[in-house]
Amino acid sequence: MRVGIDLTAVWRPVTGMETVAIEMTRAILTADRKNRYVLFFSGEVHPAFADFRGSFEEVILPLRNEVLTKNVLFPFLPVIRSLDFLHFPVFPPPWWCRCPHGWTMPDAAPWLYPETMKAKSRLYFRALGRLAMRRCKMVITDTHASRDDLRSLFGKQSEKVRVIYPGTRTIFRRLRNPTMFDRVRKKYSLPTEFVLNVATIEPRKNIVGLIRSFAKLKAAGFGPSLIVAGRKGWLYDQIFAEVSSLGLRDAVTFTGYIPDEDLLALYNMARAFVYPSLYEGFGLPCIEAMASGCPVVTSNRGALLEVTGDAALHAEPEDVDGLAQAIRRACEDEALREQLIRDGLKRSRLFSWELYADEMVRAMEGK
Repeated sequence: MRVGIDLTAVWRPVTGMETVAIEMTRAILTADRKNRYVLFFSGEVHPAFADFRGSFEEVILPLRNEVLTKNVLFPFLPVIRSLDFLHFPVFPPPWWCRCPHGWTMPDAAPWLYPETMKAKSRLYFRALGRLAMRRCKMVITDTHASRDDLRSLFGKQSEKVRVIYPGTRTIFRRLRNPTMFDRVRKKYSLPTEFVLNVATIEPRKNIVGLIRSFAKLKAAGFGPSLIVAGRKGWLYDQIFAEVSSLGLRDAVTFTGYIPDEDLLALYNMARAFVYPSLYEGFGLPCIEAMASGCPVVTSNRGALLEVTGDAALHAEPEDVDGLAQAIRRACEDEALREQLIRDGLKRSRLFSWELYADEMVRAMEGK
């Protein structure tokens, strides 16, 4: 088969969906020598594929506008490139596609939590997503919880949905490197002790709830500060306003986007990793933190409960007091911390990009 993979979304600083797209494609290129691959990029070949040059055909598209690129160019590219199959691992397929195609649909947020998205993004995902559910040969989602949500929304159309767990990237591991830690601490002006959150700054990540819980902890004499690492997303004004209104400017730091090599150090230095998201299709940062030996506190909902299992502390994300209590336990109960670290390291090894690649190739081949 000649298989196309749309990587036009990965030109920006990558987060969850883009990370999965990159790692999926790298794993497929490593494992699959039978099929031939055509990769589509915006502007230039992404640096993550520099060591794979020669193992795929590259197509560089001049536009970085998602709507125009996807809906003006992609309807014709499968014919021009003689593709047998085309997969869209981030954003929905175009309104029309001239060959069998698939989509990785991470979750049902545009339908279940529309208020956490910008209006145009919500409309875009809903319109093209519903169309994709009818027309795609296959739809991949990250967890059984997400598949159940899609089934409740789309009924019979969702029978084609297939669950494939993303993997754990090998860069994230337990590390003891004081020189590296000192460099990263100085680079981002980090305090000695901190609790870490890694997320795009947008409503669905429940950073407001985390800040309110943190205010209660600080009022009770809690020592560590809060570090929020991630780029600005959308509808984030209330998040920054909450820090000011609760008098937490000296206790909460927003670092902006952090590259993986520095993020590895943060996971290793953090007293605990806290991810109280309202809704997730998978929750990749939880597994990254576990692989790095960091105790995890996360939501007791859907995919996050499924992915982290018994290897994390869980709290109702909208229960400010309950979340604060879970954070304190993960930071101050040494026996519990050691148990969470051991269980987290073991849990993180269950998620493999090699298995993901094998399942994806089988799905694209119709097996």
